[in-house]
Amino acid sequence: MANQDWVSRLLSGRASVDKGLNVHLSERDGGSLHDKMRQAYWWITNNAVICPYYDIEFGGSAALKSSAGDELHLPEDMSYSSFVLIPLLTLFTCRRALLIGGPGRGKTTSAVLMALLSGMSREDIHRSIQRGHPQLSIADLLGAPLPSDMLKAEDLSAVKVSWRKWITQRVKIIDEYNRIPTKTQSALLSLMAEGYAEMMDQYVYAGRSSWFLTANDDQGGGTFQVIEALKDRLDVVVRAVPFNSNFIDTLLQRIEADKSPEELLPKDIVFTPGELERAYTSILEVEVPRDVLERVAFFLGQLDFCRMASPRFEFKHKDTLKLAGQTVSAVCNEQCPLDKKVHLCTQTENGVSVRAYQTILHYAKALAFFRGHSVVELEDFRQIAPWVLHEKLVPNTRSAFFEVKGHKLLLQDRVAWIRHMFDMAMGHHEKHEPIRRKVGVLREQLDKGLSGIDLRTTEKRLTAVTALMNELLTKQELSGPIYEDLIHLKSMYSRYRNYATWLKENPGGGGRP
Repeated sequence: MANQDWVSRLLSGRASVDKGLNVHLSERDGGSLHDKMRQAYWWITNNAVICPYYDIEFGGSAALKSSAGDELHLPEDMSYSSFVLIPLLTLFTCRRALLIGGPGRGKTTSAVLMALLSGMSREDIHRSIQRGHPQLSIADLLGAPLPSDMLKAEDLSAVKVSWRKWITQRVKIIDEYNRIPTKTQSALLSLMAEGYAEMMDQYVYAGRSSWFLTANDDQGGGTFQVIEALKDRLDVVVRAVPFNSNFIDTLLQRIEADKSPEELLPKDIVFTPGELERAYTSILEVEVPRDVLERVAFFLGQLDFCRMASPRFEFKHKDTLKLAGQTVSAVCNEQCPLDKKVHLCTQTENGVSVRAYQTILHYAKALAFFRGHSVVELEDFRQIAPWVLHEKLVPNTRSAFFEVKGHKLLLQDRVAWIRHMFDMAMGHHEKHEPIRRKVGVLREQLDKGLSGIDLRTTEKRLTAVTALMNELLTKQELSGPIYEDLIHLKSMYSRYRNYATWLKENPGGGGRP
């Protein structure tokens, strides 16, 4: 095939797109930011990344099932490839993505395409990629003081540090980050977490940027244990997928034409700095309905609970176990009366941090914006949560839940496992909703403020809060959701009690507590 014919075929794409989505790359057709985002997605999916795995699905679905029980789901709405979509959402949310998979799976290529979309040149991108290796020093990663200044300076303030240019770029790529020595990882952590690096009393700021880190699944020789704090700064995980042999003809065409998709990226889908900033702002403006937010909180809130962690009520959570050097698997036994096949708390060794809550909210907004919606749907959370929690949740492999027929397979696929937990939580939500509604009424009352509330009213509210706590303790099983509600109610009780005490001590007014 002649080069020009192959280029023509590559630009036209190798797959058709839903008729309702216009993918012509022109100013006239790409009027809005989310339209342009989708144009970029479809061009990469159809022309650059050979990835026929469409695993982020929306709408109802039919299922084809084999006699052995294997299921193939056929969604009725549009579906997307996580390997392309999640890096794209990371670009527009200025978050940090970890791309994992075996060598040669296209992890670095995917990251490079994101950098190209941000307007960086191919030359700048390849020069700026930081490649992890056992000898990588802090100076190699960040820069070093100028030798001439070191000789002449009388104090540190006179020493100028020559910072590496990649630090201030919009897109940052760290290849094989798990091969970076521990000391250098600490410097990388500071840059990722705080947004700046310090050396010789000199500072450099990273600015708002998107991070793409890669790691191979195989933990071969020369790799280092990644420090836990650095892992926690990673917002989302992208899993590379194996090549589908049906597309070997596409590989042959690329070899014969001696052209890479990076060289053919249309200018129409490259975003200017202003567009990236507007997209970031527009994503933040996407609304999250109260009922959807409540359901997501219901799922996440259960994960940290452990009834056997402590006799003290406030410390019945998995952080207590971790600080004591214990594990959930060691205490989650027959002494705990909860049904291990029903309650989510038994499935994980840990809960999630505030950072993970924020990340899920941010990515759900980005996914809704990408789909052209102004409001986040519950399904947006269901699809994105497994990728955010992929490296954050550790399964309790000894839980009785995984002994149920078919459940052991979930230990081999964290995306399937986390999505299964999400679905379990949604199944339990309806039963718990009347209780959560009662708590919500009391919370709304308190949120209106205490200004002008007299002692009699305060004590009346204290009685209502105490009565509901007593009802939950005596008539409900102490599970993750009930524990969350009781902690919530006790915080209200404490605020009212403190206010009542202040009213008694300051009948004439004075400084509020």
